[in-house]
Amino acid sequence: MKKEQKKRRSFLKHILAGSAVVAGAAAIVKPAKAESGLPRGPQSDEVLYHESENFKKYYKSLRS
Repeated sequence: MKKEQKKRRSFLKHILAGSAVVAGAAAIVKPAKAESGLPRGPQSDEVLYHESENFKKYYKSLRS
């Protein structure tokens, strides 16, 4: 019975220690920030939208 209790306690101690290590590592790591390769704002000359025949048909179907 005592051996069984020691095994349980040892297991719980290891679980507790492991979770503390994981929590500590997560607190230390800096979050990654995404960097955009595309310029933003008025400097960008790229047109992201153009009206095509398919769009015109779709918009016309919405009106009716």
